[in-house]
Amino acid sequence: MDLLRESIAERNSACEHERLAVRERLAAAVREYLPTGSRVWVYGSLIEPGRFREWSDVDLAIEADPPGMSIHLLASLLAERCRRRIDVCLLGETRLATVIRHKGEPWTV
Repeated sequence: MDLLRESIAERNSACEHERLAVRERLAAAVREYLPTGSRVWVYGSLIEPGRFREWSDVDLAIEADPPGMSIHLLASLLAERCRRRIDVCLLGETRLATVIRHKGEPWTV
């Protein structure tokens, strides 16, 4: 039983380490692709320790269309930098806006 607990603890530690690394890569990428002063909300497993796993994606809501590109291109660029699937939505166009604003983590670029 100790071996199983040890294995689970190691897996959880690795997932947490990856979660923090993805957050750093995402922060750097949004600073590169979005104008200074832009507001974004990160939500889902990336903001909750213990929920992020090997297969987790990244959920991001933005206030406005990124200049000079679609949200699909932005998602693709962010995914390449973060090495994760990225779901990007416009905050004003999603039915989850209230939940995202309430439970999400706001970032100002």
